[in-house]
Amino acid sequence: TLVVASLFLCISYVVFLFAHSFEVFAIAQIFLAAGIAFNSGTDTSFLLETTQSLDNEEAYAQCEANATRWNFLGTACAGVLGGIAAIPDYRGAYVLSLVGGIALVVITLCFVEPVRVKRKHRLRFFSQVISCFKLLKNIQLLWLSVFAVFMIVLNHIPYEFYQPYIEELAKEYEVIQATPFLSSIHLTLTMLVAAWIASKSIKIRDRIGIGATLLSAAGLQIAMMTIMHFFVSIPAAIATLLRSCPRALITAPLNVAVAPNVPAEQRATFLSLQSLFGRLGFSLTLAMFATVASGKEWTDISLMLKWSMWGGLVGFVLLLITVRCIKNEASSSKS
Repeated sequence: TLVVASLFLCISYVVFLFAHSFEVFAIAQIFLAAGIAFNSGTDTSFLLETTQSLDNEEAYAQCEANATRWNFLGTACAGVLGGIAAIPDYRGAYVLSLVGGIALVVITLCFVEPVRVKRKHRLRFFSQVISCFKLLKNIQLLWLSVFAVFMIVLNHIPYEFYQPYIEELAKEYEVIQATPFLSSIHLTLTMLVAAWIASKSIKIRDRIGIGATLLSAAGLQIAMMTIMHFFVSIPAAIATLLRSCPRALITAPLNVAVAPNVPAEQRATFLSLQSLFGRLGFSLTLAMFATVASGKEWTDISLMLKWSMWGGLVGFVLLLITVRCIKNEASSSKS
């Protein structure tokens, strides 16, 4: 599955390179989405099953944190290289992406399947999906899944809106030609901060508990949207440097809380469904934003961020009230 995901990513980058129309660009996006979809959930399951096959499951939590950290560090490097490559031609970034995609195919081909415990008979697709929904009878898994979907939506909002802030500052300081490079530097700094947070995420969870860790990440993202709503200036640009910190903080603790508690034959599908519903939720959010667009860029952005801020606060309060549904995973995750 990971090999297929890597191949889809390579195909998408090739199509991006030769995209001269919206239709071709849309096709590239479909291949990119397919690559992300095939990877989603599979990577987490693969890592957990690998530690289990090595009789070292207690290392899973820190391995997740390390994997997340390296993910952000890789993105930081890609930000700098992509920004430099895009200065003469935007397609330069896709050339580098294709090189990385080919390397990813080679790496995944070298993977060895972990020794699996005996599984139940593989269910058909729809039966598999239904069986995953039945797992939500477990209140803890239900709360964690709702939180995961909520955070996917929240995490995408600052990401979608930060670039206009960079462009506005570039205009203000008369360096508009350097906007792609400035965006890449901003991305790199963002990823470096997130990588550091990711490396500490399990220690933070062990210190304050899973519930407090997850809710603090949500609170940080809402605070960031609030700053972006009220300030179109350097404070907002600085605040958006933290936009990936919530994701860095929750990725390992959330996966460690969910993955071991889902049967192996359903794990990848269950995690993929979380990702799917999160992205569907963000798609609906974008559709709602489109209804208020008036053509006045900053007025529209401010209004959308205002809605996001209040919507995020409502979700945060509901999660805070119901957080007692989950147990402190600190002790169980060490086993």
